[in-house]
Amino acid sequence: MSLKPAVVKKVNAKEESISGLGIDEVMDEGGTLSELIGDYHARAPQVEMAYEIEQLIDAEETLLAEAGTGTGKTFAYLVPALLSGKTVMVSTATKTLQEQLVQKDLPILFKACGMKGKARILKGRDNYLCPQRLEITETAEQHSREDWKKLALIRDWAENKTKSGDKSELEAVAEDDPIWRKVCARLEFCQAAECTADSGCFYPKVKQQAVEAQVLVVNHHLFCADLSLREQGFGELLPNMEVYVFDEAHQLPDIAAQFLGFSITRGQLDELIRDIKQAQKLESPESIELTDQANHLAEQIKVLNESLGKWEKRWTWQQLESESAFQLVMKRFMDCLSLLIENLKSVAERGKQITAVYKRAKDFEGQFKEWMSDKAENKIRWIESSQARFKLNLTPLSVAAPFSRQRESIGGAWLFTSATLSVRGKFDYFANRLGLGEANTRHWASPFDYPSQGVIYHPIGLPEPRNEQYIKVCLRAAWPLLKASNGHAFILFTSHRAMQEARAILEKHWEGALLVQGDLPKLVLLQRFKEAEQTILLGTSSFWEGVDVKGDALKLVIIDRIPFAPPDDPIVQAREAYLKEKGLNGFVHFQLPEAVMAMKQGAGRLIRDSNDRGVLMLCDPRLSSKGYGATIRDSLPDFPWVYCAEEAIEKLT
Repeated sequence: MSLKPAVVKKVNAKEESISGLGIDEVMDEGGTLSELIGDYHARAPQVEMAYEIEQLIDAEETLLAEAGTGTGKTFAYLVPALLSGKTVMVSTATKTLQEQLVQKDLPILFKACGMKGKARILKGRDNYLCPQRLEITETAEQHSREDWKKLALIRDWAENKTKSGDKSELEAVAEDDPIWRKVCARLEFCQAAECTADSGCFYPKVKQQAVEAQVLVVNHHLFCADLSLREQGFGELLPNMEVYVFDEAHQLPDIAAQFLGFSITRGQLDELIRDIKQAQKLESPESIELTDQANHLAEQIKVLNESLGKWEKRWTWQQLESESAFQLVMKRFMDCLSLLIENLKSVAERGKQITAVYKRAKDFEGQFKEWMSDKAENKIRWIESSQARFKLNLTPLSVAAPFSRQRESIGGAWLFTSATLSVRGKFDYFANRLGLGEANTRHWASPFDYPSQGVIYHPIGLPEPRNEQYIKVCLRAAWPLLKASNGHAFILFTSHRAMQEARAILEKHWEGALLVQGDLPKLVLLQRFKEAEQTILLGTSSFWEGVDVKGDALKLVIIDRIPFAPPDDPIVQAREAYLKEKGLNGFVHFQLPEAVMAMKQGAGRLIRDSNDRGVLMLCDPRLSSKGYGATIRDSLPDFPWVYCAEEAIEKLT
């Protein structure tokens, strides 16, 4: 049976693919995919999407494609991309999806398409081992017994087990372990060492393989780092391809803003201090003054942190500009940094590590000066701080111009796809953020039967979210459902404070297991949630998306309130002011669309399979009491809405 759309417009299309197969021969019932995958079934939206993408690739245009949960968008874009014979870059939101594509999906699809092409994965430098840094770390430092054990594991892995040097192959050492930071192929060190594919370093070899791949899989962070380098005229990290696919594209504008701006953390500065001391000890032992100046800079970093207060807070530059005490602290810090840089410069030629720390210190100085300069137009300058840390941020108000400029310069076909790109069926908000106003748009609804698979329970009579008893009242309303579902529930919050308040209440009353974001790594929490009985998982933003729990393990998803950004957030204030200057309403053109897409992501956790059943409980009374509530309701899956607990419980039993 062919699911080919009745009318397919071809724009400069080839008569047949490079392998001689067409989409229908691969994806229809009885096609090559069904021969390779036992439970494969052709889905009309998936096949229709594949034909649309085939046209996109032939015409070298841009498409925004919203594909509801369960559409099967991965195969829908990969099959026509492979059949085109063109080089393809796929950018994903997570490393996990990167690995799934390269290790699982693409090998099957190359076979199904009758092709022998190469797929490669490329991650940021920090994900790869640097043999030179491993050797230096082994010989140059004092370590704890635990760190020596980890270094021995890394050495054995490097010499006997890995060909790529990719950290994901080494489970024995955590990705965020400080010892890995000391041995990975960080950019500043590799530049200083002039590593090549013949030098024994892993990263240049992996990068060379990436150039030779037909399909290169990266993540949004690496793509945006490449975009930033191109925009600054510093070359590029990634090869040019003919087809660009962005999966989970809704995350792309915020990630692009991170890379087209910059951040400086206290942790980065503390690390610079440690590396300066190590470099001085190894390569310039007579320059004792370098260590003294590094210690002095460390004191100034501490004073800078203390000047921002003990409590967790976000500051705009405008708030700090008039704070004379802060300005005095910043002047002393900058004077100290400049003096240290001058002394590093005088000995920079003595070794690779001295050269590397000198360059890093200079880069930090330039960023600090830009952050403090009033020439940083159309950019938000802000700090987030707490008792023991701070982070200076410079974030562009819009990435539309640079993103559009680089997209046009690179050329080719561009696909942006996600389950959440539109607001009330319109793509304007996402398109405008990336300068994609002329792009084609398409929407494919989820194949799930939402009206029969679940309901939205919206309890009547809850107080406004600002009420101090709000979380307690929400949990009281949810209690009959939690008992009826025997747990098997996610409760998603818009703030850590609300999550901890709920935790304190549930710990006293819930007899089953209670899992809370932050107590354990995310993957461990999810595994325990799937295995345990009577389990409730409490999460904030990282559990609103990218979480896939099928079957009876998850029957109930509760969302405490509409996920509006805090109105006193510096980025929110700056973007609203920016929109106001353009004659636009900040709430309508920024806050509401952001909340809609976040709410769609949260709601999407409930039904992940055609056999799933459950209840989505939305507590926030503003969904029905405010005019904007209709915009959010109309963007959610078309579950029936119920307003009493008894009707909701029927779906749980």
